[in-house]
Amino acid sequence: MKIKLKHFVFNLLVLTNFQIFGQDIDNDVTNQYWVDYSPSTKLSEKFDFEGTVGYRTNNPQLYNRYFVKGNFNYKRPKRILKKLNYSEYLSVGLGIYFTNNFYVSDRLEIRPSQSYSLSWPNRDRIKLKHKFDIEERFELNTNNWSNNFGLRLAYKATLTFKFQGDVVGFGKGLYMPVSLYLYWNLIDVQQFNDKIRITPGIGYVFSSSWKAAFLIGYNYSKVTKEEDFHKNDIILRLRVYHKL
Repeated sequence: MKIKLKHFVFNLLVLTNFQIFGQDIDNDVTNQYWVDYSPSTKLSEKFDFEGTVGYRTNNPQLYNRYFVKGNFNYKRPKRILKKLNYSEYLSVGLGIYFTNNFYVSDRLEIRPSQSYSLSWPNRDRIKLKHKFDIEERFELNTNNWSNNFGLRLAYKATLTFKFQGDVVGFGKGLYMPVSLYLYWNLIDVQQFNDKIRITPGIGYVFSSSWKAAFLIGYNYSKVTKEEDFHKNDIILRLRVYHKL
């Protein structure tokens, strides 16, 4: 039996409101709102480029954050198990983040990264992608341009369910991504030291060039490097993907 889209979306919105407004309001809980535009292009059979331009804010409002980042990806040739449908990538990236803080000095962060990713299984209905990152974080206080260095390891697993039109009545193109992020902060920076993030969502492929996803996330972090982890963030995120 097919599931009607309007019933699915209604249940999703009810769950969203429960997660956001069903919590006690205190200084350790914030709602965050993220909007991203992510273009990508294939450079050759082995190389491609992925970028993101984004904006983030929160409630209660403490800051606005703007960023741009890009990754050059190299697709490794299959050397073993060549009949399996999997793909491996090595990547180098650079991100620039500017945080307009309302109560403390603004911060500029420059973040090089290196990563390895493996997608397997990679089928018509399901895809599982593992990604391992090393991130160097150069954080600058824009009030006096003092700086500090941070280093962290990150693991991201994304499980994507892709519908083919025989389960959900809306038809082919609907997909559901669920991501888990784990962070190991080897050297903390002054702001934004995350530990774990869980982000389920729902998306739709409009064409071979465009797709979008709406995500609801939970993030566990600490605001400054001196304090313990205790910050709970509920994230509403809209992502738009564009293949050039």
